Amino acid sequence: MDFRRLRYLIQVGEARSFTRAARSLNVSQPTLSQQIQDLEAELGVTLFIRSAHKVEPTEAGLLTIDCARRVLAEVEGLREAVLEHRGLKRGRLRIGVTQTFNALYLPRIVTDFARDYPAIDLEILELANDEIDAGVEAGTLHLGVGLPRAHTKSRAEPLYADTLMLVCARESRLGEAEEVPASYIAQESLALLGHGFRTRAAADDYLAEAKVTPLRILAFNTFAAILNVVATGEYVSIVPADVRHVSGVATLHFARLAPAPPLRTICLLSAPDGRATPAALRLAARIRDHFAASAR
Repeated sequence: MDFRRLRYLIQVGEARSFTRAARSLNVSQPTLSQQIQDLEAELGVTLFIRSAHKVEPTEAGLLTIDCARRVLAEVEGLREAVLEHRGLKRGRLRIGVTQTFNALYLPRIVTDFARDYPAIDLEILELANDEIDAGVEAGTLHLGVGLPRAHTKSRAEPLYADTLMLVCARESRLGEAEEVPASYIAQESLALLGHGFRTRAAADDYLAEAKVTPLRILAFNTFAAILNVVATGEYVSIVPADVRHVSGVATLHFARLAPAPPLRTICLLSAPDGRATPAALRLAARIRDHFAASAR
């Protein structure tokens, strides 16, 4: 079986479009369509339902995409292991992390790692928590740092705990409060992450538990955008407490929420079933050591 076809299959499944997938793969759409048709003929199943407006994987397609991800992850792991065994000490690591971890902790860790292993290429991706966990599980990411999903907690290693805080402009009515009752948020407009983020789900759960409905909600996909909007004084936000260390906006004020939201445990997410490459194991050890030293 041609590994290239498996990569094409995965890209079409993710893009839900032959046009977008072909653009991402830098191939022509007719070439991509023919490769998928050849794969369908080889397997004897229909992998995608094609319509004028969208492409949806069939049940067989979903199964094949999942298997293809595992196969390619195994091939990548084999390549990395052989290179390491030969003493070439070169390879590539793809790491998925949250925005706050990337800004606050990762730079020192990866610069030290890159200095000690100059032939290993690093690709750092800022992703939503579920994307990180799913990527590590599927093998498209070698490592991740974030909040695990329920069924992957068994392979998640706790690194540190974080909670949610309210952030507002210093000149706003809440700008001097050390603690803000949840009920006050009913009189505010909120700027939050979009629904694809676990931080948004945690904020929504907190507000629902407190029976609070804000005046309105604007959704963004980065904390930087949220903080810039909050700095105008017209919106407040609920963000991870670590954001206060990396906000870079002097006009912002961070306050505890009452009642206090639950603690969230940020974890190191490693590949399942012993599929971790030697380089990934080394970087994982560096991340563990960083937080072990910080706890002393």
